[in-house]
Amino acid sequence: MNETKHYSELGLVNTKDMFKKAMTAVIRKVFAERPAEFDPRKYLGPAREELIKMVKHKNENVLGSANKA
Repeated sequence: MNETKHYSELGLVNTKDMFKKAMTAVIRKVFAERPAEFDPRKYLGPAREELIKMVKHKNENVLGSANKA
């Protein structure tokens, strides 16, 4: 069984930390590629898109909670 799914069934998954790490990684990548970039729209946009992809993946494939609202 997937470890994240196992812990989610116990109610012990801290998704906030997973999402924060994903956004931080994208922001760091943008800054590494374009060190002079200072407009938040230029680095938060890609971070937000990555976060959306990650949330969809977690809901559909890991936590099994897609379409159960």
